[in-house]
Amino acid sequence: MMQLLSRSLLRGATCALCVMGCGSGPSDATKLSSAHAPLAEDEVLVTSTSRFHTSVGIAERLDDLSANPPEIHLQTGASFIRITGTPVAGGWLFTGVPRTEYYLRTHPLSRADILTSARHVDIGTHHIGRADAEYPGVDGVPVQLNLRNLSPWRRLTGQYQPGSSLQAVATDVDMVGDLLVPENTPEGATSIVTDESFLVAYNLMSMPVFQANAGDRMYVHQSSEFTAGGMPDGTRVGYSSVERSVHLPPLDFVPEWGPSPLTIDAELQPLPLQEFPLDWRLSEFAPQASQVHPRALPGTIWFEIHPTPHTSAEQWMGFTQPLLRLLIPRGSASDFAAHLRYGNPYPSSWDVVGRVNYSTVYAAQMSGNPSRTINLVGGYTAVEKLEDLASGPIAPKLSPPRSLRIDWKSASTSREVSSVHPVISWRPPAVGTPTAYRVIVRQLFSQFGTTSTTGSISVPASIQELRLPPGLLTSGPQFYVSVIAVNAPHWDVEQAPLSTQERVPYHSATAYSSIFTVAP
Repeated sequence: MMQLLSRSLLRGATCALCVMGCGSGPSDATKLSSAHAPLAEDEVLVTSTSRFHTSVGIAERLDDLSANPPEIHLQTGASFIRITGTPVAGGWLFTGVPRTEYYLRTHPLSRADILTSARHVDIGTHHIGRADAEYPGVDGVPVQLNLRNLSPWRRLTGQYQPGSSLQAVATDVDMVGDLLVPENTPEGATSIVTDESFLVAYNLMSMPVFQANAGDRMYVHQSSEFTAGGMPDGTRVGYSSVERSVHLPPLDFVPEWGPSPLTIDAELQPLPLQEFPLDWRLSEFAPQASQVHPRALPGTIWFEIHPTPHTSAEQWMGFTQPLLRLLIPRGSASDFAAHLRYGNPYPSSWDVVGRVNYSTVYAAQMSGNPSRTINLVGGYTAVEKLEDLASGPIAPKLSPPRSLRIDWKSASTSREVSSVHPVISWRPPAVGTPTAYRVIVRQLFSQFGTTSTTGSISVPASIQELRLPPGLLTSGPQFYVSVIAVNAPHWDVEQAPLSTQERVPYHSATAYSSIFTVAP
């Protein structure tokens, strides 16, 4: 059975202003609207400029913030004062904000805060696809599939032998997803004709409505299994890489919960395979595990190659369907070298980036029930232009923050804190120079073995101590806190925190606490 995924969805605000443009446009961090009068000494203006990237250029939309208005929290000693703003043309205006650092809550539900002293902050984001695209909230649809000229089909045979797979990607409307086919697809098949296929979309906005008159098209990729090499224990490691593709002509399709299938009838074409020399010094990553948490162990390890739709790597907007994915056996500490191959069906004007992940995991005992554990996960992430990753061995350029403390006591010991506003402090990493930090608070749900983020605070690198603002902690549940050191020279944390946070190069390393609770 192919199971449909479900997801909660927070839709964007309505459009207040639309400006069309091509090229990279003005800087997200420095562009200020001429429509606003100069700000008074105690005023802060918050705007939200959404930018929509397609093959014909960039559309800008100034969003209405009234549905989910931002708010400011000012720290006064061990407590906070909440300031609510008022709507103005093109934004949200706060008065009575002294010229000092304040917590800007960009969304009241996600509780994503920015510690900043800026007088104008834009909390808009970048998007792939048309500004007027419709997303009816459907995550998947049945597919009438007729694909020809496949590379001989291979079944998945293990965690490190991924076999063949199919993906569907659209870039003038936003969609990435998997085309699921019956498990009994014959080994070696070079065509698939079935009415039992299903398209599952993973992008934030669910499946889009496709409009042929708007030029909406879809890529269909076949990813094939290649061999990367072997580990010291004899484990053979394969990887998945795009090998064939077709760009469908413009189509009309409205996704619905029902029997109406999407028809895909096409012949895939082989892609020229490019080579990437992977030289991964895993032996230098493994020792960082104990710096993440004294009881953490090496966890999941993977490498991916991604396109940067409609833009350069420096303007990358985050998650896309990878062109290549390599999974290394969990906890590996031996250096790994391989010549990897991948196909790239996208325009040559797009850049290609590599994404490195070396995670750690700590099986923390639940307070009051030591027989139950829950995995706390952190680690190291890097995103760089592919040619930069190929220029030398891949080794850590940043280590975790040191001396993580809660209320000035070591955070590696489980305990109870006295307030919902404890002080989180840390020291800079031993390796690398952060440009920012992010503090994330997560609540544990022992009955489900899961965690949920209750809020986050992004801060400039000069900050190494902060008091948690309202709404992140409550008395009763169990929590843990992560502090992530970030080196991302193009991330403007204080003025354009959301639109610039994914830009390349990006490196991060995490330290996290043990479980703690808040006193009644």
